Amino acid sequence: MEPRLNINVNELFKTALAQGEPEDPNFESWAEPWDEDFIDVNSNHFQNNFRAYDEQRQGLGDQIQRYVDMSHMHADDVNTGSDPVPMSQNKALISSPDLSSVPAVTASAKLASQVNGFNNAQANPDVTLGVVASANAGTLVNARVVAETPSTKIAGTIIAVGDREFAVAWDDKTASVERKGDYELVITE
Repeated sequence: MEPRLNINVNELFKTALAQGEPEDPNFESWAEPWDEDFIDVNSNHFQNNFRAYDEQRQGLGDQIQRYVDMSHMHADDVNTGSDPVPMSQNKALISSPDLSSVPAVTASAKLASQVNGFNNAQANPDVTLGVVASANAGTLVNARVVAETPSTKIAGTIIAVGDREFAVAWDDKTASVERKGDYELVITE
């Protein structure tokens, strides 16, 4: 048999409420200000607090608007990156997926920007890493890549060129991204 305490909790609450205030001499009522209490229960600071909140919200709005004004991001601005003649309607660019058939001035500038970053000599004497490109193509896309070590020799084709790296589709049906600085560039006529 378990010992039980015969107390009805509801009766405890009814007794406490019937007496009104607890008999504890150390209890301080919430209705009266406590001694040395820093909260002023007699004042209402809602308006001052709301005004401070509103000023902060307005200040943030002004700061965001200032940022938009300084960066020139407006909905009514003309997009400076948009091309007035779409690429599909530009006669010089039709049927040129890699833009290699753009007139010679632009094509040579494109090739010049793509060759930046390649080495003029082999970086490692034990390994041959090279790219052979044609000056007439005007781009490094479709240029041949050779990688040869004492035990392996593989060739591939460049499919994309970036600032510091280029993508290669190797002849063994794999692909990789290579760093320009590891390869020697040879340009033929």
